[in-house]
Amino acid sequence: MLEEKYVIVGGKKFKREIYEYLLTRFKEGFSHTSLTIEDAFKELDDLDLVIENSKDEDAAQCYHNLPFSQKHEIYNVLRQIVVFQGKRMGVFPFELDGTQKQFNKLYAENFSYFDEYLPYFVKFDENNQFDRVATLHRLSFLFLHLPQREVAYQRAYNMQKDHLDAFDYAMALDELTIHDIIDINNIVNRSDPDRVEGFKKTNNDIFSASFTPTDKKYVPTEMQRLLAEYKCGFGMDILDPAEDGLSNKERAERTYRIFKREAIFHIRFERIHPFNDGNGRTGRIILNQQLLKQRFAPVMITGYMSSQYKQLINNNDVEGFTQMLLSSSSQQMVNWVSINKPGFTLKKSEVSPDNSILAELEGYQDDEKPLQKVKRSLKGKPDLF
Repeated sequence: MLEEKYVIVGGKKFKREIYEYLLTRFKEGFSHTSLTIEDAFKELDDLDLVIENSKDEDAAQCYHNLPFSQKHEIYNVLRQIVVFQGKRMGVFPFELDGTQKQFNKLYAENFSYFDEYLPYFVKFDENNQFDRVATLHRLSFLFLHLPQREVAYQRAYNMQKDHLDAFDYAMALDELTIHDIIDINNIVNRSDPDRVEGFKKTNNDIFSASFTPTDKKYVPTEMQRLLAEYKCGFGMDILDPAEDGLSNKERAERTYRIFKREAIFHIRFERIHPFNDGNGRTGRIILNQQLLKQRFAPVMITGYMSSQYKQLINNNDVEGFTQMLLSSSSQQMVNWVSINKPGFTLKKSEVSPDNSILAELEGYQDDEKPLQKVKRSLKGKPDLF
């Protein structure tokens, strides 16, 4: 079957390419509303700041102005120093044979991420001659921070990728099952070396919560009950608010019941706390998957909302949480509709390997308040020699 050209969200018609763009844009912001992911990026940002403040721009310029042969010679020495440091730190257990071939091989296998930083940590004397001893001390500082930065980088971006992959997995589901929920959590925690697959194996607590999460032995039963009651609407009649001929009042009431059902599910899910880790990320992915499947704009629990969000769950406040979801979805809808205007087209519709659209909108001005986050992008590696 051919893919539909339009997607209906909140009763509004969106061209599919516009909808895909908006959803991709939403997912990026949505991933950064996770405190766990933001903490990982903050650690990365802090390490970047330490390293950035220690760079010597004059040294890098002096290095790049050298003839090719001198740069190549210095670069070989830099690789030797880094590999020796790695040996001292126990990165590899075997002995060094002193050959440049081995240094090059070990450097390429373990330390290639040093490349873009090395020119800034070379030391030259007053005659602009390469100072090997001073460079050794400078690289010792870099070696203390850069491997730590590499671990933080991989952790932050892997966590974000796992979150986006879990969202995409959820969106591809036709109907949510217990196994699907477990799979979503497994993907969310995929890069965590301490991940526990499936429901929690040990009881957990929630910091500052006034309730105790469900005991691990009751989690499978409680999750089955939650999903069964959800599918029955928690006793409410869940009807399509887009049906023709409805009054505004009936349409609003039907919409409210849909959001109330999602509120009940999410609060109960978080209070069960069925997994050892990633409960919030998993629960909010499911929440948005269910809203989008019912053709409503998704919700984003931003930083300034997090305190109220936690309090509503803490107090089991279904009505208050329903209002929060309605308000957030409505705001998202306003933003989306402001883009989805007649005559607006994407400048590009290039699809990357992960199927995200790399595009900007003609004449589009973003009125959304940006998330408080630092620009995080891969930097190109400079020419070392």
